[in-house]
Amino acid sequence: MKILILGAKGSLGQTFVDLYSDHEVSAWDRQELDITDENLAHDHITELAPKLIINCAGYNNVDQAEDEREAADSINGYAVGFIARAADEIGAILVSYSTGQVFDGGNASGYNEDDETRPVNAYGKSKLLGEMELQEKAEKYYLIRTCWLYGQPAAGKKSFTDIMLDLAAGHQPINAVTDEFGKPTFVVDLAQATRALIEERKPFGIYHLTNSGVASRYDWAKEIFAIKKMKVNLQAMDASFFERKAKRPKYEVLNNTKFIELRPWTEALKEYLNT
Repeated sequence: MKILILGAKGSLGQTFVDLYSDHEVSAWDRQELDITDENLAHDHITELAPKLIINCAGYNNVDQAEDEREAADSINGYAVGFIARAADEIGAILVSYSTGQVFDGGNASGYNEDDETRPVNAYGKSKLLGEMELQEKAEKYYLIRTCWLYGQPAAGKKSFTDIMLDLAAGHQPINAVTDEFGKPTFVVDLAQATRALIEERKPFGIYHLTNSGVASRYDWAKEIFAIKKMKVNLQAMDASFFERKAKRPKYEVLNNTKFIELRPWTEALKEYLNT
């Protein structure tokens, strides 16, 4: 099968390139295609004519998005529509990723796939725009919301897991948030679950795919250091301690009600840190 992976130099994109090594894969990043150019996106995608498009591209700097709303909307929002229109024209299946930050974070029990969206920051609004563009312009799509990704560092970007290890190497106290909650998710598990979703021909629509179990970033950091057997001065802090431009949802917890449950986040983290 001919597959196009967009955002191929990112952690998730690289994981998909490896996962689909048994297929004919075209791996494009911003150097190969500016997805914010509607005509370019249309022409390149329709000329390639893949059967499956996996869009891992995105503007992911939550705080910076407050000052760069136009850029965030362009990449996370309108570009998804450009890709969706091209995919629809050639009859391709389109997979695109969104975030738990499309919700307001007020529900401690988490959010189901069909719950009302209400983002509280510019990043979340840009991702919601992309969701709307996708659903309006594509018929054969999987819109996958996920949360707190980590995995092989790529394109000069490190995840929370690797940042914590770097900070620990500096032997300084480390502060971590205790009152914001999500589901740390290993990109390998996310990619494998996505492939299973496609190959099992599940109905098109919205899915929540994360590792199971809920944690704060303090819990996440504590587990990292426990697995690595590192003695670290880890300080528990409220979110208000940190000066951040963007408001975060308190509960970025996605409930998976439509597909198989992924393994616990602690188990996945252990595999990542021990390989």
